[in-house]
Amino acid sequence: MAHYYDNELKRPSTFNFATDVVDYWATNAPKDGVAMHWISEDRKTERRLPFEHFSRQSHRLAVMLRDHLRMQHGDRLLLIMPRLPEWWAIATATIRCGVVVCPATALLVDKDIEYRCNRSGATTFIGDSVSVAKLLKVKHKCPSLKHVLQLGPGVVPEGVQSFEALLADIPDDARYAGPKPEIKDASMIYFTSGTTGHPKMVQHNQVSYPLAHTVTGKHFYRLKPGDLAWILTEQGWAKAAWAFFATWNCGAGLFIHDDRRPFSPRETLDVLHQYPITTLCAPPTAYRQLVLDDMRTHYSAHRPKALRHCTGAGEPLNPEVIRLWRATSGLEICDGYGQTETMLVCGNFAGNAIRPGSMGKPSPGVPLFVITEDGKEASDDEEGDIALRVDLSESSNFFGVFDGYLADDGKLDRKLRVGSGGSDQRFYVTGDRARRDKDGYFWFVGRDDDVINSSGYRIGPFEVESTLKQHPAVVESAVVSSPDPDRGEVVKAFVVLTQESVRNAGDGLMKELQDFCKSNAAPYKYPRKIQFVEPNFLPKTISGKIQRKKLKEMEWEERPKSKL
Repeated sequence: MAHYYDNELKRPSTFNFATDVVDYWATNAPKDGVAMHWISEDRKTERRLPFEHFSRQSHRLAVMLRDHLRMQHGDRLLLIMPRLPEWWAIATATIRCGVVVCPATALLVDKDIEYRCNRSGATTFIGDSVSVAKLLKVKHKCPSLKHVLQLGPGVVPEGVQSFEALLADIPDDARYAGPKPEIKDASMIYFTSGTTGHPKMVQHNQVSYPLAHTVTGKHFYRLKPGDLAWILTEQGWAKAAWAFFATWNCGAGLFIHDDRRPFSPRETLDVLHQYPITTLCAPPTAYRQLVLDDMRTHYSAHRPKALRHCTGAGEPLNPEVIRLWRATSGLEICDGYGQTETMLVCGNFAGNAIRPGSMGKPSPGVPLFVITEDGKEASDDEEGDIALRVDLSESSNFFGVFDGYLADDGKLDRKLRVGSGGSDQRFYVTGDRARRDKDGYFWFVGRDDDVINSSGYRIGPFEVESTLKQHPAVVESAVVSSPDPDRGEVVKAFVVLTQESVRNAGDGLMKELQDFCKSNAAPYKYPRKIQFVEPNFLPKTISGKIQRKKLKEMEWEERPKSKL
């Protein structure tokens, strides 16, 4: 087995994910193992693809990119397509030959694509017919684009090249023999979800994601060769790269359901029942739906075929959801924390008892801290900023953090904070706040700009939302500050009710929820204001995260009027 999976992770002098991982497993994977088990939306078509397939295809694609399209080292390729196996082959090929891949979500509209093309300076665009049609509306405003490739069925428009036709010109046994990137070179650029403004470009090098996520796969997903992991995410999000690198570094297979419909908890349970998926990672929004009463009944009649480990990431997971899932499935949900900018830096790992509501402990080898504004390590149970100590020397064995935010002039900025130890001690501050207890567990408080200060009390919205979720009438909630003449600001909760409880929406249920919060959390944290809203009222990013900032702006500028 490869050294980077067997041993403690250390910074190598050379590393290339395509050659050192994909090519390695192409000759060393278990006999019955797969790199990908892919199924179509209707589950009528399925493909079991070995690592050898992705090794071969990525060689051919690297030749196509460098020799036929004349892409140069460091050129950027904007990639927008559904969950098709070609996505992983293309991403592997770009890493193999030094092209920088810029994945984006298929949910973008034409103006979003224009922004990403121009911010990245992409010279090549690859997508399906839907994304190509969006691009063509704005292509005349994207001067850096030289090539547009369309993949899959549909008429290829004028000025667009057929992906399949170009690839057909490359021999099946073609091998890319050109220069490879060095580990400090860029491998991929992701755009943040833009919850606090325009999306920023997050650049990763050849090890900060491609190698560092070995820790994510080995310790968080707990994968080994032959396992099959289903990571619920769309291809435009960094979590897709987490799954890609974490799973294949461990010689495990990716389970991919090319489902382009809105999330369905029933469909999810049916897929788990039908296929030999060993590991599930889902966002809290999915787990919240999976533990509703009717889904728990469905689960008992359609139990998973091979599921043994569950994780959650993307946003904090409510303790009540963890409890209900454990009662339903007998499995714990191991919550974890990371960002587009980082590998998984904190999680619930084997050997540590799960404390519901906690992010867990720092990932192995990760210098994770809670720090104060002046760069000192916070005391036990003291709230502070979640931060990673960044050693700027190339000898550092921690490398699971991005190169920086890429500015228009090409410069990178990690926005580091100098620690109390002087200029030699620097921290990447995540923008999230937490506290660390005496046993080393981290507890999420909220985004730095989400924290509510009411009558001198600092209140994290997540804790209030978690308490509300324990009440059987609540599907989900979003908590923000609301202006108050006496306290400056108070806690307000926008609450989505279950279908059964909608008919009871009124002052009586409002008081019941307030009393429930007083009884199940510190009384000063209870929501003094509650507004019952329709499910689609809560503003969310296209990755499903609630945008509290928008609710807060609405609350402080003009009160929202949409109620049940």
